[in-house]
Order: sequence, then structure tokens, then C-alpha cells
Amino acid sequence: MQGINNSPFKHISILYRKSHIWLNNGCAQYGLTAAQAVIILISCDFGILTQDEITKRLSLDKSVIAKTVSKLEETGYLTREKNEGDKRTFDICPTAKAWQIYPMIKEQMQAVFERMTQTMSEQEASEFKRLLLLASDACLFMED
Repeated sequence: MQGINNSPFKHISILYRKSHIWLNNGCAQYGLTAAQAVIILISCDFGILTQDEITKRLSLDKSVIAKTVSKLEETGYLTREKNEGDKRTFDICPTAKAWQIYPMIKEQMQAVFERMTQTMSEQEASEFKRLLLLASDACLFMED
């Protein structure tokens, strides 16, 4: 059995925490939190998503997504409209305000990744990104 110092979970925890701190700091200048920035990013990436689709794609708690979407709607970054196919579901759409800040959010996320991989070669950073995507994609489709 390996100790906590060599555990991948310790390192995942550090990466998660530090990346959120850095993204929070980078997005503060726009009056956004890291969680809000991620939802704006995914909304702009996909155009129209239901709240449930956002929840599944980010693998976050439904209540966290609902609160964050509500705040972003209040501040003019997102709109929430009844889904034509399912009246119990809302479509979440980015507004012009979200599209305006979208490039800055992408820059902040890139800066966080570069900070995280600053001691890696370009090839190592690329491989690290590939492995992160592989691991997270595998987790998204697993049952809890």
C-alpha cells in the first residue's frame, strides 16, 4: 500500500485546488469565479445546452450548476428558456456578454494550464493534456 505522498489522489487534489485558485484569481478581474467561467466556456463551446447536459459534461452536482446558472442569468451572461421538446427542461444559451468575455476566459484557462505545466517540455505538456482528457472522458461515462 502506498502512502499519501506517492498517491495519485494527492496530486489530483493539488492540481484541482491550485487550478481553481489560479482561475479564480485570473477571472476576478472580470467579476467571475472559476465555476462561473467554466459554465460560460461550456455554454459558448456548445451554443445551447440543457442544465442537465451541463451537469453531465462537467460532472458537478445539479444544485451547484443550478445556482451558478441562476447567477450568470442574473448578471446577463446566460439566458434560460423552456426546451421546445421537453417543457420541464431549460435550454441554457450564452448572451452577447458571454461571447464578449469568452476569449478572455479561454486565455485564463490556457494560462492556468501553462502554469501547471511550466516545468514540462512542450511534448510532456501535450502528453499530460492527452492523458488528462483520456482519464476524464473515461470517468464521465461511468456510473457513480
